[in-house]
Amino acid sequence: MAGIETRNFRTDVLIIGGGAAGTMAAFECAEAGVSVIQVTKGRATSGTTTVARGGFAAAMGKEDSPGKHLDEILEHGGELIDPDLARAWCEDIIPIVRDLEAWGADFVRGGDGALDLKMFPNHTLPRAVHHHDTTGNMVTKTLSRRLRGDARIDKHSLTAIVDLVKDGDRVAGAWGVDYGEGCLAAYAASQVILCTGGGSGLFYVNDNPPQVTGDGFALGFRAGAPVIGIEMIDFQAMCCAPEELFGFAPHPTGFINAGAIFRNRDGEEFLKRYYPDTAERSTRSEVILAMAREIHAGNASLTGGIYMDATHVPKETILKAIPHVYRTCLHRGIDLTETPLEVAPGSHTWLGGLKIGVHGETPVDGLWAAGETSGGVHGGNRIGGSALSDALAFGRRAGRGAAAASLDHRAPDAVSLPEDAAENLEALMAREDGPLQAEVRLACRMLAHEKLGPIRDAEQCAAALAEYERIEAEDIPAMRLSPEAGTSAKTLGQELESALSIPNLTLLGRLLATAAGAREESRGAHFRLDFPDADDDRWRAVTRLEHAAGGKIRFETDPVKI
Repeated sequence: MAGIETRNFRTDVLIIGGGAAGTMAAFECAEAGVSVIQVTKGRATSGTTTVARGGFAAAMGKEDSPGKHLDEILEHGGELIDPDLARAWCEDIIPIVRDLEAWGADFVRGGDGALDLKMFPNHTLPRAVHHHDTTGNMVTKTLSRRLRGDARIDKHSLTAIVDLVKDGDRVAGAWGVDYGEGCLAAYAASQVILCTGGGSGLFYVNDNPPQVTGDGFALGFRAGAPVIGIEMIDFQAMCCAPEELFGFAPHPTGFINAGAIFRNRDGEEFLKRYYPDTAERSTRSEVILAMAREIHAGNASLTGGIYMDATHVPKETILKAIPHVYRTCLHRGIDLTETPLEVAPGSHTWLGGLKIGVHGETPVDGLWAAGETSGGVHGGNRIGGSALSDALAFGRRAGRGAAAASLDHRAPDAVSLPEDAAENLEALMAREDGPLQAEVRLACRMLAHEKLGPIRDAEQCAAALAEYERIEAEDIPAMRLSPEAGTSAKTLGQELESALSIPNLTLLGRLLATAAGAREESRGAHFRLDFPDADDDRWRAVTRLEHAAGGKIRFETDPVKI
């Protein structure tokens, strides 16, 4: 098939990503009066916003303040948080809650008309605004309604960005594949904002949409932006049985608030052994690491999980705390009042990402990042209710910053694609031999699942790094699409989207294995079997990875910002 068409676009600000951060950024660009294109793999508004079930944190209570919120984030954040970023987020989220309500967000309020704020672990005051246990879905619908009605925002869906384009030292746009129309797409832009979510798609067990494959990390890194703290991943309890619930994230915070107990295969309330004073009220990373250590020690259920037991909790309490989770499980034959859920650690959110300043700017001129794509906001641990809150706040900040910067730098008239872009795409679609792209993708995900999960050691990290390098060198150049790809445009689009994400998965795997292997201690969400203790003398520092010649990774560390 010769001559794949290339469609060219030009805009002041190009936003890559369709979740809360990207959509908030698009609103700000539109309000500033600059041209803006929002490119999404799926349909906007999408992304990981929907997985924020229980609510998000904002200091909306009478006795609360952004300063108190900030203090608790810094206290429980694994010591690696940039306090300037956290302060900006704690302050900005308050007016955003009011704006969301003005746009139609249905946050639960009490009989007195005040917001019904939930108490989450590691917060000393009720702070989570919510819509029961479907907060993310409600926020997504609110943003989506407003986005659909805003004709100032040019929306390009079903498009996978393959790489950024640079003009000297600055980013000048991006190019990708519009797999809905079957063509290449080239975007010239004054400013580019990366809001593609995290990298949970690297892991076999995760609760993210399948399109979330670390694209922003990879795009920014190849363009020269440092990646910081990428070894810190927020694993969360996800169902490992029965098969009908596999990968479902049952909102553990809601379970804990309701009074659930975590038990090993012998029925022991094992968290009391690890954390006698806090048990289930320990930090999220502490609970997950204790679960992982029990599983590693051979104390798991027959299906490899831990029991999250709410059978002793009154049904009315469960229905109040986690009604959607209760109904979902009941629909699949599990009554939470009678049967514990079997759960294991799965990738939920990533705490590291591209290095940014307080306005969302990266060190690369013309490149911005927000939401889970950015790093430094959550450090080594993320307390409950923080991910969506951060995405909303820094999506707005990045949108405002990029819009203002675009006034001082004109977008180029057009950008050039790599000479072999169309040729490589044609070869992928025509290839009849070689490993299937689905097999290569699964191998990437199983590799992370087996060697780079909550518990790591030097041997596993080195083995993972070597295998990701082999996949890049051998499997990706030879892989092919499924024979079914030619049966319909939809199937072809799905195959192309999946195949185009694999180079980003392998790069992300190399970044993760490098940082996790280098940090020879245990801290926050990172635990090493061979270095089980924290080492403040050597490792009270933030890891920083930079792009080196030949696609190599240069490892550095930065002191913790006080």
